[in-house]
Amino acid sequence: MHPLLVPSSWLVDGRYFPRGRGAQRVIGLTEVHASEQFPETLRVDGEVRDADDPTSRPVSSGFHLDVSGPETVRFRMDSLPLGTVLVGDGNHDDVTLILRYASPDRRIFGSETFIALSPSELRTSGVMFADGVAVTSWLARLERVSR
Repeated sequence: MHPLLVPSSWLVDGRYFPRGRGAQRVIGLTEVHASEQFPETLRVDGEVRDADDPTSRPVSSGFHLDVSGPETVRFRMDSLPLGTVLVGDGNHDDVTLILRYASPDRRIFGSETFIALSPSELRTSGVMFADGVAVTSWLARLERVSR
């Protein structure tokens, strides 16, 4: 099973590359929780903020992953910054998790990849498009928090 598909907490340290602005270093926390009723449904909640500005407001996001098969997931994201719902799917093995998603009207779409370097360290990268233009991309390291 891919490490992100196991309930846990992850420290995030990375860079966002918003279109038209310089790279932004971000830090934060991502938490993965399993549903009590449906353990194959995971809620992934994250919060990042500008690492170079201690007074910056955190940006929160959350999405659901339903482990729908031995190598597949379904994706759903409700995002306040985007003001829309993204839906999609993905594939996974023990090392790689690839997610693909889009808004119902297909104006917003993107993909994200999580590569497990070890059970306690992930690398993620992704890109999001709006109306066919890349609006942001990111590269980050996730380190599992010991419980």
